[in-house]
Amino acid sequence: MDSTGLYEAFRSDVVDEARPYLWQDADVWRYANDAYRMFVRLTGGVADFLSDACAVDIVAGEATAEISPTILRIMSATLRSTKQPIQIINEADLGKMRSSDYGQIKQLTLNDQTGDVRYMVHGMRRGTVRWVMVPEVNDTADLFVYRLPFDTITDAGQELTDVDEDHHIHLLDWMKHLAYKKQDADTFNPQASLQGKQDFEAYCSFVKAELERYNHKTRTVTYGGL
Repeated sequence: MDSTGLYEAFRSDVVDEARPYLWQDADVWRYANDAYRMFVRLTGGVADFLSDACAVDIVAGEATAEISPTILRIMSATLRSTKQPIQIINEADLGKMRSSDYGQIKQLTLNDQTGDVRYMVHGMRRGTVRWVMVPEVNDTADLFVYRLPFDTITDAGQELTDVDEDHHIHLLDWMKHLAYKKQDADTFNPQASLQGKQDFEAYCSFVKAELERYNHKTRTVTYGGL
């Protein structure tokens, strides 16, 4: 189902197929886009390690780097030149951590000292990461992330590329949740809005649990006998 199919399914479900519409086209596209993004949020994000969003420029002399605002979580990072892992930490954890260099244990702090890129601080500001040591040479950090969709649903004929087709029909529940919240005598229906919200959130919880089971590493248990 593309955006056209989603639009038509919504009009059919809410019995709003004849003009003048109760919900204008601009409303329906807004509901569709919000449902698309909300599904991704509630299910944990789109796993990605191949797109341009996963390559972060490391610039010599620059303590920070811009990352895609679509990124929700950074799971791992690797220095492209050496394939060495970059440890991802939060700013609040800096005071708790130590670094061992040439037999010396040092406190990790943010300053203007230059050195190798070994640590990435994430979460200080959306769309930005900070290197603990200011890079001395240019490089690239390759990330594995969970992110929001790149595309925005605004019109007919658009593909919902970041959500599998199996889930598209369930986006209608969130669209109806938003539609029935519209403050209009002909559209406002709190009970129907709440039902759409509950159905959508229940489905997202099911999908998230299913994904977690799929990603869980099965471990073999060895018994030593009686």
